[in-house]
Amino acid sequence: MYTNFYLARHGETEWNTVKRLQGQLNSPLTSQGLEQANQLALKLSEQSITHIISSPLQRAYQTAKICSNLLNLELETDDALMERHFGHWQGKLFDELNNQPYFEKIFFEVTEHRPPDGESAIELQERLTIALKGLANKYQNGSILIVSHGDLIRCFLAKLRNKNFCDAYSQYGNGSYFSLKYDHKMDKFKLDLDV
Repeated sequence: MYTNFYLARHGETEWNTVKRLQGQLNSPLTSQGLEQANQLALKLSEQSITHIISSPLQRAYQTAKICSNLLNLELETDDALMERHFGHWQGKLFDELNNQPYFEKIFFEVTEHRPPDGESAIELQERLTIALKGLANKYQNGSILIVSHGDLIRCFLAKLRNKNFCDAYSQYGNGSYFSLKYDHKMDKFKLDLDV
């Protein structure tokens, strides 16, 4: 028995364009972000999606709402799908942060390092793993669209790909998605070929 997942990153936001760290703060989608959300919905219309679950943060919810309207499905939210909490770094420009202690380890690796009062990448991996397993058991044999965030997806997929170093912002673009299956019998996620 398998449950299919499509992990999507929200459309481009105003803060994305100026390289300001959002974390769990809100920033609205740009006109390009709205178009990316529409394109995401059109691509996924071929995938027989049965459920749409989104982070409650504005940028993901806005993206997911466009998908739910086009796919004619109800939209649920789940706090476990929120972006990484970057603590005191949230709202700052990346140029203000790149000389901070452990900046590279926090943004490009999957480690226990965390920003001041924020989450580590390891904690993030665990949070999404637990959430996806719960959804797989709730909607067995379904095809679930998850609309979430770049760093959350980066940390989770790094584990599946056995990679410790990756850049969410170049590899996991706004409006992109990745498909994977959860094998209930083996209790294991399997990443499909990148879309």
